[in-house]
Amino acid sequence: RDNYVMIPAKQVETVDTTGAGDVFCGAFSVYLSKRHSLTEAVEFANAAAAIAVTRIGAQSAIPYKTEVAL
Repeated sequence: RDNYVMIPAKQVETVDTTGAGDVFCGAFSVYLSKRHSLTEAVEFANAAAAIAVTRIGAQSAIPYKTEVAL
């Protein structure tokens, strides 16, 4: 509780925000379950959601793990 980290949002050209929250939550959960730190999980989820909003749709916008660059 004494440690704070600011993780800025990625700057992208937004096309559709339909599944952004779901992508963030899913990516966060998966990355955290792989024993990454909380900060790493948020950074990964942030990057995944940033990719998703540049695509149209919800399920079709979900990026593959290999597409997510930190």
